[in-house]
Amino acid sequence: MAVLGASGSGKSTLIDAVAHRISRESLKGTITLNGEVLDSKLLKIISAYVMQDDLLFSMLMVEETLMFSVEFRLPRTLSKSKKKARVQALIDQLGLESTAKMVIEDEGHRGVSGDERRRVFIGIDIIHDPIVLFLDEPTSGLDSTSAYMVVKVLQRIAQTGSITSELDSLIFLSRGQTVYIGSPDGLPQFFSEFGHPVPENEDRTEFALDFIRELEGTPSGTKNLVDFNKSWEMNNSENGSKDSKLSLKDAISGSISRGKLVSGATNIVEANLPSSVPRFANPFWIEMIVIGKRSLLNSWKSPELFGI
Repeated sequence: MAVLGASGSGKSTLIDAVAHRISRESLKGTITLNGEVLDSKLLKIISAYVMQDDLLFSMLMVEETLMFSVEFRLPRTLSKSKKKARVQALIDQLGLESTAKMVIEDEGHRGVSGDERRRVFIGIDIIHDPIVLFLDEPTSGLDSTSAYMVVKVLQRIAQTGSITSELDSLIFLSRGQTVYIGSPDGLPQFFSEFGHPVPENEDRTEFALDFIRELEGTPSGTKNLVDFNKSWEMNNSENGSKDSKLSLKDAISGSISRGKLVSGATNIVEANLPSSVPRFANPFWIEMIVIGKRSLLNSWKSPELFGI
């Protein structure tokens, strides 16, 4: 699912709220998954959040970057061979085979491209193969070709049964209000019934964004569109058949049985979700060792730091 809207419409705020990155005291309502209220601790175990800024160590190779992420995020009880296999599988999944031995960024040598860098950054956060993935503007700052490559990689991950189903839903926001939620194919009918049909040969998503932007400049804003969307959703929910949903526990159990959550947190199924599940994969001292090794290796590969 993609969330769309103009700058300041509330896209990042919505993602942060759903991902439990905003304190509960600041929010109203509930966040559910498969119709069940989602515990914050459980969400952190089964999900990953990819931020906008791809902060990476410039002198580390792609393979080294992902290997350090494995050491940090996966439990020390996991064998070295399984960790290496996970890194190789992720490199293949992200389409980074040709750049695995290439440094992220180096003035003396060619580093990875913009979309490859973004794919590496995404890889760091999905190293444990999460069930749910949140991405905050994953194509921000990329040209159209690079953005397309990133989206195709995400789609390929989805189609292989990893993370979630194929991106087939859209949410349009305007100043924090939902003006459309549904499939891209439903946009023409939605705007046609609202009285503003999508012109032929015009991209429906671009039309929606432009139309919403125009409404925001009027005295009444998007109020009429917001109200229309509410009635549209109500009619669709009444006419549509209700799909049977798995319980949250069964859904997570099914995902784990298909190889999800490499972090080894499989006991969340047996444990009554998430009471006895550790919050982090490794103890603090292991994390400090991994961080220290990573910093030392990056510094060692930066001769300018030593005046060489």
